[in-house]
Amino acid sequence: MPRQKKDAKILNIKLATPINEKLERFCAESGQSKTVAVERFLNRCLDEYFSLPEEIRKPLN
Repeated sequence: MPRQKKDAKILNIKLATPINEKLERFCAESGQSKTVAVERFLNRCLDEYFSLPEEIRKPLN
């Protein structure tokens, strides 16, 4: 039985080479795909950002 597709949007980005190398190393060591790793990193970062009160949220630099 085929896997059910998840509701998703395509995201095309250009990563700096050093960041991409770190991501590839992380994925090789953890056994995660790039998609899963990036989704988890973004989810953690965004959860942290949105947990702050609105008046003190600042864009990440």
